[in-house]
Amino acid sequence: MDSSTDAADGHRARARRAAELAAGLATPVDASGAVAALRRAEELKNLADDLLVATASRAHAAGLSWQDIGHQLGISRQAAYQRFAAGTSTRDGRRSGDAELLEQVHRLFASIDAGDHEGIGAEFTARMLAQVPPSTVTSLWADCREALGAFDRLTAATVRRNGSTRFVHCSLVFSDGIMDAKVAVDRSGKVAGLLITEPGFAASLD
Repeated sequence: MDSSTDAADGHRARARRAAELAAGLATPVDASGAVAALRRAEELKNLADDLLVATASRAHAAGLSWQDIGHQLGISRQAAYQRFAAGTSTRDGRRSGDAELLEQVHRLFASIDAGDHEGIGAEFTARMLAQVPPSTVTSLWADCREALGAFDRLTAATVRRNGSTRFVHCSLVFSDGIMDAKVAVDRSGKVAGLLITEPGFAASLD
């Protein structure tokens, strides 16, 4: 199965999940179900963001310019490019490394969830290893799983750049809740910073 088929399958799966969540949120909510409803609404918001990025990328691949996409969304051409270009393969290849970066972030969180200290350490810079040992990361992760249940998936990932450092912002979906994650990858391709916070918590790796 090629990458385009994988991407289409992922897009359909996210759309189906969003439809399920929206249908569930249409029912009345009582006090006992309020927390679960809020978590479903948060997941739906993140899925909608993810679907918007994927749809904009597909529209650009189909021939729409960033000016066209920005006009439809009420934003500038530059804002559309900055927000959505990481999710597409541009003709000049300027963003071709983003797919590998996102794969690296998925691999990192798979290692964290598996408690694989060696796998975590392989992704970290030497300074990161000294400051935040893998054992500390897995201990904090265990606290997340205790509070929020089993880890399900990483979603709504976006990439931005600041000089030679790339930053990935994504959502971590657990069975009973969501956390935000920010990962900084330096010019060597190693993880130089990692934050896992509650959604909406203002924190920066810059």
